[in-house]
Amino acid sequence: MHRIAYLFPLVTAVALLLLFRNYDQWWAYLLMVALSDLLLWLIIRRASRKREYLSGYAVNIQHHEAWTERVVIQEAYTDGNGKTRHRTVIRYHYHPDIWFMKLNTGVEVHVSESVYDRYRMIWGTERTEIYPYHPNCVGGGGGQLYEWNGVYADAGTSTYNGLYVNYVINSNSIFNTGEVTKEEINEFGLIDYPDIDDTETDVVLCSDNISKRLQISEDIQREYQLFNAFSGENKQIHAFVLVFDAAGGITTALKQQAYWKGGNKNEFVVCLGVDVEENSVRWCKAFSWCDIPRLESATESYFIEHKELDLLSYASWLTQNVSLWKRKEFKDFKYLGISLSPWRKVLVYFIALLLSAAMVVIACDIAITNRDEDISGIRDCSGYGYELLDKYFGDNSSDTEYY
Repeated sequence: MHRIAYLFPLVTAVALLLLFRNYDQWWAYLLMVALSDLLLWLIIRRASRKREYLSGYAVNIQHHEAWTERVVIQEAYTDGNGKTRHRTVIRYHYHPDIWFMKLNTGVEVHVSESVYDRYRMIWGTERTEIYPYHPNCVGGGGGQLYEWNGVYADAGTSTYNGLYVNYVINSNSIFNTGEVTKEEINEFGLIDYPDIDDTETDVVLCSDNISKRLQISEDIQREYQLFNAFSGENKQIHAFVLVFDAAGGITTALKQQAYWKGGNKNEFVVCLGVDVEENSVRWCKAFSWCDIPRLESATESYFIEHKELDLLSYASWLTQNVSLWKRKEFKDFKYLGISLSPWRKVLVYFIALLLSAAMVVIACDIAITNRDEDISGIRDCSGYGYELLDKYFGDNSSDTEYY
């Protein structure tokens, strides 16, 4: 339905062309339609994208020292006689120190100075002086770089957001998992996607129904963060382990799958029903978009055989068996087309109306200019559009009479 928005500029252009009879300037209306629809296409394309979690590990960590930039600009001013003059103004912009990790994925993630210091001390590698390029630099601008020492356990990890087109999430196809009510969210203790804190996010997440009785250690989180960092790029996977109270039954996992709309394209989600008193796993349900759910089936079998809740052991098993994973190509769903959520459809329609209003303003300006400059009266300025302009905005014509 959002495609109707493309018609707004076209209908507006046709109506304006008929109102003002500027038929010899058809190209101006065509240009306005083309630019408006191009802008709408870009907006719809961005609105159809969904955030996903991507992970990587640091190949090096860098510090770029503060530097000063010299900026030369030409500035207009009015002198004491009221004349406009120009002068050259030189300003200096200060750029503060920055610290960041360069990931194996090519992404640069800004970190705090304390994180930088921690990893350079853990890695213990040789310091390298670097000289980053800074345009118009007149002071400062050096830096230091430390390479990762190659030790798996010492790696710096980071999770960040990416964007992709999700053809399924708002479609009416059989792949749509349906809606989950607020009552069901509370009843089953469903889990929201985590926020990225500084550079990382938790991978093992506990339901509110069990979080006060079960604590997940930092060592466990670290193991899964390392898995996502080292498998994320080459295997295109991002794992989440969601822990629920076993009393909710496996229906909880099905509701969680619906709540997360089946997950993102690269996500492998493991839902565990845990009896905290016995420290045991009562049920397991894994889901993803894989065509052949080999890793899901193997995971469910793993927890049938290993009833004791040992998330460190499962992290080790997952690393050894990640070859069972093959991410679903979401381009396979392209035939479903792009679908937007209701509020994004409203936003697109609103922007289409704004663009149409801008076209009206431009067309009126063109019409007024045509009439004021057409001294010989060659143009037909008797269209209904001119009557509306005169009625609501006054007579904008010149003193020339038209016959």
